[in-house]
Amino acid sequence: MDQTVSDGLRSEFQPQQLLPALIMGTVSGILEIIFALSIASLIFNGDLAAFLPYGFGISLVSSVVLVIGTSLLSKVPGVFSSAQDSPAVIMAAVAASLAGTLAFAGESEKLATILVTISMTTILTGCLFFALGHFGFGKLVRFIPYPVMGGFLAGTGWLLVQGSFGVMTDFLLTPANMPALLQTSQLILWIPGILFALALFFGMERFNHFLAMPAMLLGGIGLFYLAFLLTGTSIQEATASGLLLGKVGGHAIWQPFELGDKLLKANWGAILGQSGAIAIVLALSMIDFLLNASALELTIHQDIQLNHELKSVGAVNILSGLLGGMVGYHMLGDTTLNYRVGAKGKLTGVVTGVVCAAAFLLGSSLLAYLPRPLLGGLLFFLGLEFLVEWIVNSWKKLSRSDYAITVLILIVIAATNFLIGVGVGLAAAIVLFVVNYSRINVVRHALSGADVTSNVERCTYHQRVLKDKLGQKIYILELQGFLFFGTANALLDQMRVRLDDSTQPKIRFLIFDFHRVSGFDSSAVISFVKCRQITETQGITLVLTNLSAQMQKRFELDNLSESQNGIRIFPDLDHGLEWCEEQLLDIEQVTTLHTPVTLSAQLADSGFERSNTKRLLNYLERVTFKEGEILIQQGDEADRLYFIEMGIVSVYLELGDQKRVRLRTLGLGTAIGETGLYFGTTSTASAIAELPVTAYRLTRAALAEMKQKEPELAASFHEFSARLLSERLISITRTLETVLK
Repeated sequence: MDQTVSDGLRSEFQPQQLLPALIMGTVSGILEIIFALSIASLIFNGDLAAFLPYGFGISLVSSVVLVIGTSLLSKVPGVFSSAQDSPAVIMAAVAASLAGTLAFAGESEKLATILVTISMTTILTGCLFFALGHFGFGKLVRFIPYPVMGGFLAGTGWLLVQGSFGVMTDFLLTPANMPALLQTSQLILWIPGILFALALFFGMERFNHFLAMPAMLLGGIGLFYLAFLLTGTSIQEATASGLLLGKVGGHAIWQPFELGDKLLKANWGAILGQSGAIAIVLALSMIDFLLNASALELTIHQDIQLNHELKSVGAVNILSGLLGGMVGYHMLGDTTLNYRVGAKGKLTGVVTGVVCAAAFLLGSSLLAYLPRPLLGGLLFFLGLEFLVEWIVNSWKKLSRSDYAITVLILIVIAATNFLIGVGVGLAAAIVLFVVNYSRINVVRHALSGADVTSNVERCTYHQRVLKDKLGQKIYILELQGFLFFGTANALLDQMRVRLDDSTQPKIRFLIFDFHRVSGFDSSAVISFVKCRQITETQGITLVLTNLSAQMQKRFELDNLSESQNGIRIFPDLDHGLEWCEEQLLDIEQVTTLHTPVTLSAQLADSGFERSNTKRLLNYLERVTFKEGEILIQQGDEADRLYFIEMGIVSVYLELGDQKRVRLRTLGLGTAIGETGLYFGTTSTASAIAELPVTAYRLTRAALAEMKQKEPELAASFHEFSARLLSERLISITRTLETVLK
């Protein structure tokens, strides 16, 4: 045994942990024997009733292996695993089908075929669980909506309440059984159980102590026998009236050493004919386990390592299957009960397994003297807790829509079964999500070219023209989230509102930026096709930026590509904005990046006195650069300033491994290098000529000479530089204000 496991077991031999573990292990073992018999009776009934002892045997084996194995291997202390009723229902149908197929076969062949089918299904389920855990698919459960979990737990509570009546009276709590349940002979069976459950419910709320549950269980047994004594009811009379369990089954038959003989006797053709049903068992078991595990996280208030649990339960199921056992996994109700009474260790599961194993030797005679109302009341108490938590208390915790889904799942589970209930709940949650998500605006920012500009730094005159006159003709929609039919249509409506707004300048360029778009569906693409039709009729160019490769490929299938007139695609918003600005400046016949701007003109635009321009030229050097030449090298000393008269200069951040990122682009009439000139730092980025450049260069040495010879001119130049830096800062601040509104 693993050292950690053995150390953990030794630490549980403390009175505070030992007593709850022994009591709950014994109680759970008794309940597990009853449950094992009920599972066996579910599968081996009718024409197969003669095989019930064999079914009881493999069901008990499943209980022993699952509860002990999972208790030792699981990282969730106090967890219980057992054969489950959900896959057992399917296996009951499989067994009945096999019995019909083999109607004319011998009894030994029929029994062998059914037992081998059960065993093989368990092994396959174990392999599936282990593979899911090994490859990390346990996280799938994290995508189940919270109200679906709540509905699942509420449904679990209802089935526990319903099943508690079956333990107390042999009648489940259904409308059809109400006349029988209201008979006097039945009232005396279930009313004491309900009273005991209510006493447990309020008692556990009042006394939060590890001895509270064991004390109330022992006290309940004592009260029952005291009532028998006071009323003069004998054990035989109590058993006959149904107040005691009495004999609930015979000896279990388990023949592990005859497995080879059964494999030879089994009809494999009939087994293969049940492949579809076996696949359903595997799928149902996977879903049921993940739901149980996720629900356990909510009830025990701790995260569960689902991948580890899948592998643990998978390994235990493989062992159980090899021994002829049934499919099993974590029990939500039993595990929750352990946590309620403080039996949170591995020892509880071991004791439960030992009690189940004792049934092989002693049969079910030990159970005969237990009061049925007490056992049923225990189940009713547990179900009541789930219902109160998720139907009563959740009213204040959940939104009305989430609460409605929780109640809907409960109703559907009560009317049909777990699988349909969870399916309906998931469908309702998806519809609710679509409705709510459709209300979220997928437009993160709606801006104009006056609000935000490209990283191209232009002369003051060009900046003024774009801000005051031309920028409003660029409409930018920065999109976010997932685009689908619910949000794409709202996006189209928002675009129409802007196009129809006669109080604003007519749009020439409509930019959709997809940088923060996580995905899309086909209906979203259709909305952009409609958008293209609208912009085409109004003479608007559609500009798409930051398209993913998948989205661009999908758009091309609907003729949303640059091969069509009126559509341009750019790798990012910056390049798209730059192109739109250039087009507007060109359309309006404003000088562009390719039209020279004399030094005198650009200095005058920036507020530098013309009388000082000629004197300043004495300290400047006219230089030219070919395309691709470096004006400023990242890491070199920053000791020069350039006034760009003609050409384009791009500023790049060098990242190493020949990778670089464009930070900004400067056109004619701009300056670069002023910060380094004044602060004497090293260059933090490289400036490279994108086109042939003509510029004027001012070095730090020339500036020092100017300060010495013409201090007034130097002061004017300092004022000019301060104004230049301030304008850049103001521009950045305005852009941030617009974006953050």
